[in-house]
Order: sequence, then C-alpha cells, then structure tokens
Amino acid sequence: MQALRSGKLVAGLVAVLSLSACATLNETQCETVNWSDLGRSDGAAGRSTSYIQRHREACVKYNLPVDENAWRSGWEDGIRRYCTPENGLSVGREGRSYANSCPARIAPGFENAYRVGKRVHDAQSDYDRLKSDLERLYDDLEDAAKGEERRKVRNRISLKESELFLAEGRLRDAQRLYDRYLYEEGGRY
Repeated sequence: MQALRSGKLVAGLVAVLSLSACATLNETQCETVNWSDLGRSDGAAGRSTSYIQRHREACVKYNLPVDENAWRSGWEDGIRRYCTPENGLSVGREGRSYANSCPARIAPGFENAYRVGKRVHDAQSDYDRLKSDLERLYDDLEDAAKGEERRKVRNRISLKESELFLAEGRLRDAQRLYDRYLYEEGGRY
C-alpha cells in the first residue's frame, strides 16, 4: 500500500513538473512582457508561428491577454535573422533540429545550407560512433579467451573496420560538399 502511494506521489510530481516545464511565461512575465521583443526572440531562435500558442496557454491561466500582433511583428524580424543561409549552415553543422519555421519566401536558402551542414554533422557523428565501437571491440579482443571467442571478436573488428572506412568516405564527401558550398555561396552573405 505504501509503495502504491509513493508511486502515485511520484507520478503526480512528474505531471506537475512536466506541466510547469511547458509554461513559457509565469504570471509576472505575462503582465510585463514586451510582446514584440518576445516575438523577435522566438523568431531568432527558429520557433514557428504556432509557438505563440504556448505563450497564450501560459497567460490564460492568469486571465492575461497576449498581444499577438506585436508578437508577430517581432517574430517576423527575428525569423529573418534566423533564416539566413549562414545560420542554416551553423544550425545543421551543430546537429540542431529545424522546425520548418522559415517562411516560404526565405526558406530555400536556409534549408539548402542546413542540409549541407547537417550532412557534415551526421557523417561526423556516424564516424565517431563507429570509431568508438571499434575501440570497444579492440578492448574485447584483449579480454577474450583464446579460440572461438577471439575469432568472433576479430570478425566483428573486421566488419567494423569496413564500416568505419565507408563512414570516413562519407565524412570526406560531406566536408567537400560543405567546402564547395562555402566557396560558391560564401560570398553572398
């Protein structure tokens, strides 16, 4: 019975914490926020126009209004700063997600650059993961007893080395594409 009550208590705390984590603003912020500045900040962070709904949900709890026109005006400015090809390269290269938030008129430049940067990030991540896997296999080989177990580990090492070789090629290709993109497009921003 005690375990059941403890479980309910933990579940309740998790629910409350997750609800509070979703709130974008507290009561004081809802009362004093400069909606244009908040919109600019949300846009500059690459958040979509639907993000204002989260602010609305936070402020409705306190019966406080949201100035959607001011937020939207600020968001337009912020999203133009976010949706540049230069930022697309950076966001992709860092492996950050993209919420398809760029307006159609400026999305292509950002999205093309994002794909180039993301390709490098993904190739590097894959290479690093395979290299780490291979290092663990080398450790396993040292720990393996003689005979069949060592043969199996050697076979896995051989396969992993082949995967790593291919990943290294994908990484080189992605970096070449990135460098070519910088060369061809870099002067434009």
